[in-house]
Amino acid sequence: MTAEPTTTEPAAARRHHVCHPGDGTNLGAIGLGIYTRLTGADTNGAYSLFEYVVPPGLGGPPTHVHSREDELFTCVQGRVIVELDGEPHELGVGDSLLMPRGVPHVFYNPFEDETRIVAVVSPPGLENYYRELSQLPPGRDMTLVAEVMTRYGLSLQKK
Repeated sequence: MTAEPTTTEPAAARRHHVCHPGDGTNLGAIGLGIYTRLTGADTNGAYSLFEYVVPPGLGGPPTHVHSREDELFTCVQGRVIVELDGEPHELGVGDSLLMPRGVPHVFYNPFEDETRIVAVVSPPGLENYYRELSQLPPGRDMTLVAEVMTRYGLSLQKK
């Protein structure tokens, strides 16, 4: 008779999640589709997972800094430009870029096709920021966006 394997991990840490295209909550804001695929609660506090849909000619907020999170972008459709500390990087399908906390960055899609980015954010919590952003009036009122950013440890980079 063989013994059952034992583990000291909590049950929540052993649960698996399959994410399919279109899964998640769309917390779209400032013209972007922002799909929360996994939250910190889903990953036992390890990270959050997002999918960003960036229409042609649009990008995220202006150059900004995260004081709390590291972000890993992987382009899964189209192309995107990510400026990291002033240096532009063009990501195509399959390319990834790590953006450490404290480093100014911005991303945008100057191309003719829609771009999709899968982003791993650690530690988790950015889902709360996106939820609050999604509740702002439509448009890109950067004064309102900046107020929300401040509450979540993000700041706009002064030029």
